[in-house]
Amino acid sequence: MISDTQLSRIVAHAMPGARLLGAEPLGERTLLLELREDRRTVLRLAAPADPGAGEPLRAELLALTALRAEIDLPFPELLAHDLAGASGDPYLLTSYLEGMTLIEATPAMDEEQRYDVGRALGAALARVHAHTALAYGALDPAAPPTVRAELDPAINADGELLAPPDDEDVRYFGARLDAALRAAQAADELDADGAAQLHAWADANLAGTGRPACLVHGDLRPERVLLRRRERRWSLAGLTGWGFAQAWRPGWDHAAMLEQFAGPEQFGLRVGYGNAYDETTERRYDQLREFALRPYRLVLFLEAGRADLALALITGEEAA
Repeated sequence: MISDTQLSRIVAHAMPGARLLGAEPLGERTLLLELREDRRTVLRLAAPADPGAGEPLRAELLALTALRAEIDLPFPELLAHDLAGASGDPYLLTSYLEGMTLIEATPAMDEEQRYDVGRALGAALARVHAHTALAYGALDPAAPPTVRAELDPAINADGELLAPPDDEDVRYFGARLDAALRAAQAADELDADGAAQLHAWADANLAGTGRPACLVHGDLRPERVLLRRRERRWSLAGLTGWGFAQAWRPGWDHAAMLEQFAGPEQFGLRVGYGNAYDETTERRYDQLREFALRPYRLVLFLEAGRADLALALITGEEAA
C-alpha cells in the first residue's frame, strides 16, 4: 500500500508540473497513474530481490535502457526513475501500453491467430536475446547489455566453434542449481537423496554453449503479453514485466514460456514462438530443443518451490 501523499510526491519528483488524478493497482508493486490531459503512466515500486535478477527496479531499469534503441518493438518507454528513494520511495515510471492481456484475448482467437502471435513473440524475444552482457547473473549498471557482436566466439561455416568454449555458462548454472538445492532442502521440499540425484543428473547432462550471457526477460507469462486487435488480425502490443530481467542464456526464457503457456489453447502460440525463434539462429543450444531446455526447467522448478517437478523431470515420473 502507498498513500496519496507518497504518490503525489513521486509524481512531482518524476514529472514536475504533472497533476495526479487517480491511481489503480495493476499488480502487487505496480500502479496505473491517471494524469491530467488524459495521460497514463505505469509506476513500479520496490520489491524483494530475485535470486537471479536481483532488485526488480534496477533490473527493469537496466533492461529497458538496453532496449531503448529497439523503437519498433512494443516495450515500455522508461520515463523516470529514483532507485535511491530521493522522493521518499524508490520507483520507476514507464509509459503505459494499451492492449488486452493474452489471457483475455485467447478465447477470441483461432489457432492461426494464436500461431501468428506466437511468431511475433518469438521474433521479439530473439531481438532481446541479441543483447549480450559481460557476465552472467544480475544486470550490471557498469556494463549493461548491448549488441556486441565481437563477444561472440568465432565459428566456421557449419556453425562449429573454432576455439574451445568458455564454460562460464556451466559455472553460473552450477551456482544457481546449488543455491536452489540448498533452499529446497532448508524448506523441507527436498531431502539429501533427492538433491544428490538432481546434482548428479546436472553433472552428467549439462553442456557448455561457449556463448556470452545475453539479456533475458526472466518472467515470461501470458499476463505480460499485451495484444491489440484490428479487424481479424491480432498484433503484439506490448511485453511488460521486466523486473526479472537478467543475463543468462535464451533457454531460461524458452523454459519459462513453455511452462507458463502450457495449456492446449496455447499450442499454436508455442509452435509459432518456436518456429520464429529457431529461424533466427542455427545454434542448437539456443533453440527450443528439449535436451537443451531441461536444465533450465530443473532450476525453474526448484526456484518456484516445486522440487517434486524437478525430480519428475529427471525420473520421468508424473508429479502431482
